[in-house]
Amino acid sequence: MCGGAPSSAPGATAMPLPRDFLHEVDAELGEARRRVEEQRSRLDALEELHVLASAVAGELGRPITVFDLIRSAPGRTERDRRVRLVRELRRAAS
Repeated sequence: MCGGAPSSAPGATAMPLPRDFLHEVDAELGEARRRVEEQRSRLDALEELHVLASAVAGELGRPITVFDLIRSAPGRTERDRRVRLVRELRRAAS
């Protein structure tokens, strides 16, 4: 059959076609941009975590644990921020 007409064969299901190819491209572009932004945010968080972890390791003069990183925070706000960064590190990449 031509032109995307539904099949009349028994048990056949019609696959919906995009109403407009531009809409399909727009939807995919939007999804790709969302994923890039999510990865950019993750990269920013990981870079910041790397700077912090390097500084703490330098201060302590030894390899550090995540507990060292969090305990070395000067206050609760910074400690909470570091916990968020660690969660971002350990978040499964999607």
